[in-house]
This record gives sequence, C-alpha cells and structure tokens, in this order.
Amino acid sequence: MEKITEQIPATLHRNLSQKLIDIVLGSQDKNAVPSELAKKIIYLWRQDQLATPTGIYSLSDASIRVDAEATFAIYEELGLKELIADLKSLVSEGS
Repeated sequence: MEKITEQIPATLHRNLSQKLIDIVLGSQDKNAVPSELAKKIIYLWRQDQLATPTGIYSLSDASIRVDAEATFAIYEELGLKELIADLKSLVSEGS
C-alpha cells in the first residue's frame, strides 16, 4: 500500500486524512482496527503527522478495514480513481 499512497499528491493529504479519520472514528465495530494500528495512528496524530505519506498509509489501512467501499468512494471523490483498483487488489489479497 505504500506505493499507492506515494502516488497521492501532497496537496490532497490533509483533506484525504480528514475524510479517512471520519470513517475510522465513525466505525461501530471497535475491533475493526487492530490495536497496533490504532496506536500508530494515535502516535501520528500526536505528532501532527496524519497528513504525511505515513499517516495516509496508516489511515487508509484502517479505513479499508472499517469500511472499504466508503474508502474507495473518498478516493474517487478526490480524483484518485486510478488508485482504487490497486487498493481493491490489496483488499482481496488480504482476504
């Protein structure tokens, strides 16, 4: 997934990170995100690093686990349609 997140323009990082946070925080399933990933996201948040490639990577991973279709919709909304196929292939590999 790191190669995918590296293709996202830096100008979209802040907006994308905010939208992905909304998905993760809106989850009803509190076990959807593994504790290690949650800890990493909290650490990045405290360091104001959620809008960096590492932050986008972590948030994308978490949001796909919570609601993959909503995550894909956000990528499409932001004009990142070419990355959706790559994200979907990662999800199917992980299944």
